[in-house]
Amino acid sequence: MIHIAIIEDEPLISKFHQKYIEKIDGFCCAGSAETVEEGFELAQQPNVDLILLDVYLQHQNGLDLLKQIRAEEINVDVILITSANDRQSLKTGYRYGVIDYLLKPFTFERFQASLLGYKETVRVTEGKVHQAAVDRLFHPHEQPIIIPEDLPKGITRETCRHILNVMKEHEDWLSAADLSSHAKISHVSLRKYLRFFEEKQLIEKNVVYHSFGRPLQQYKLSQAGRNNLSQF
Repeated sequence: MIHIAIIEDEPLISKFHQKYIEKIDGFCCAGSAETVEEGFELAQQPNVDLILLDVYLQHQNGLDLLKQIRAEEINVDVILITSANDRQSLKTGYRYGVIDYLLKPFTFERFQASLLGYKETVRVTEGKVHQAAVDRLFHPHEQPIIIPEDLPKGITRETCRHILNVMKEHEDWLSAADLSSHAKISHVSLRKYLRFFEEKQLIEKNVVYHSFGRPLQQYKLSQAGRNNLSQF
């Protein structure tokens, strides 16, 4: 069992994290904290394997806690879950060894993929390993993604190929409205395909927050998507 600690200052969001964790086999919640100080104490608990860490913790910065954890050589892994979509936060997280970076809001499928990917990392690093296992760990996007023969209801290979090719033609981030216009497909149908692509990690998603209105979700083809276009 992999024990996860949640460091998040919004109780409602923390509760959602817990509910997501409970839905995935092999994981359980080992506690939660709302501040850097409480989080540091929680990180030192011997039963904590993984931390879900927010960057914005009231008037504190979760990245400071990440740096402290690494400076103290605490043997715990970290996934950043945050609305911080600036380049510096991403670079800091990467440099200090986070295993994933989830931007709010995110889907359960993306959350599940992150945890299952971590579970695979734990499995690979136990005992002696072979080069193929090492390659799966350090070069995951170079590995082929297996697209099932029986696609989910309402998903066709032809439309998958069409949408992904449209995204390939546009290097920049595209909103759902932009993609719907370029691909000439309805928003309702497009949403189903975007969820499927996210689940298979064929696309990347970026969320842009404005001072007013709803956050803008943008998409572009991932490297894994480019590598696996031929499957469609």
